[in-house]
Amino acid sequence: MLDELSDLFDHQEWADSVHWRALTAHPQALDDDAVQRRLHHIHAVQRGFLDVWNGTPRQAPALKELGSMDAVRRFARDYYRDLSAFLAAVPRARLDEALRVPWFPDPQRPIRMAETMQQVVMHSEHHRGQNAVRLRELGGVMPPTDYIYWILEGRPSPGW
Repeated sequence: MLDELSDLFDHQEWADSVHWRALTAHPQALDDDAVQRRLHHIHAVQRGFLDVWNGTPRQAPALKELGSMDAVRRFARDYYRDLSAFLAAVPRARLDEALRVPWFPDPQRPIRMAETMQQVVMHSEHHRGQNAVRLRELGGVMPPTDYIYWILEGRPSPGW
């Protein structure tokens, strides 16, 4: 299961980098409030779950605290650096560990680490799709970021 999750996270990083390049190529998009909030939300949730997996849950910095979209992008890239280190070190047995997610309402049903990892990937994909629609509304073009497209393209590396 860890191999499959690592593959999904590799795709997620590539898709996030494509997403950022497309939004940056259309400056009006990065000035759009909805796009800014969603980008921050995507990466704050990614970081939040990584912190839970590491046993160090904390509040992600607010968009205003980060100060700029360049800072949000650095925040995303830092997450991927830290995620890579985590995935390289996490014992496979931890994937079945039940976690408590601090921002989920109580009482919580048991949720395994592997299930939260899948959630992060699906959550990120959902919000990238929303931003892709918004970019088109603003006159921009979002290249395909589907998982199957990434596979067919030979699993390219992220191009941050």
